[in-house]
Amino acid sequence: MPAEYPGRARHIHVKVQAPGRRLLTTQLYFPNDPGNVRDGLYRRDLEIRDFQRGEGKFDFVVEA
Repeated sequence: MPAEYPGRARHIHVKVQAPGRRLLTTQLYFPNDPGNVRDGLYRRDLEIRDFQRGEGKFDFVVEA
């Protein structure tokens, strides 16, 4: 679990790229993290699914 820091929710930085395509840089957040409500960059659609069950899934869809 990432450490907390002032003004931000816990998150993981991610970079994904399909061959020959533009680099996607984003952040993934943790469901029910108290910092989510005060983080201006937080987006619910970027939460890691099934994290509470210990699976930690997120599906990336990039144009090939």
